[in-house]
Amino acid sequence: MPPLLSHSLRILTGDHDLPDDRFSDHVNNARYFAFINQTFHGWYVAMGIRDGKLVQGAMMAHLAYDFLGEVKPPATVVCRIEVSRVGRSSMEHSITVEDLGVGGADPPRLAGRGRSVHVWFDRRNKRSLPWPAEVLARCWPPAT
Repeated sequence: MPPLLSHSLRILTGDHDLPDDRFSDHVNNARYFAFINQTFHGWYVAMGIRDGKLVQGAMMAHLAYDFLGEVKPPATVVCRIEVSRVGRSSMEHSITVEDLGVGGADPPRLAGRGRSVHVWFDRRNKRSLPWPAEVLARCWPPAT
């Protein structure tokens, strides 16, 4: 399997992840999207597609996420993305966020899951393009 088919990030949660009004004692829902964004940023960098100089790049076109459980700081979460489908100009990822508890050693508990769709596009003319073969080679098994 290509090395970047899956990418994960461990994140330590704290008071900064709670709602500003402290209405609840669990991670604010918006923070889950920040975890997903951080994980994708690491994947983009590892893929070599986020250096700010490329004329072409990946743009998120869709994101859906289901909240399945609370994460109560302090806790360690693992956000994992995995390429699940590649189309002509689109790439779909499955997303999971798992709670590993206070010390980060508890059995994983699914906190949420979702999916995203990225489109490869040309920044100059704002049009989608096929994913370049050299990019796909880093994250998707070759066609057999």
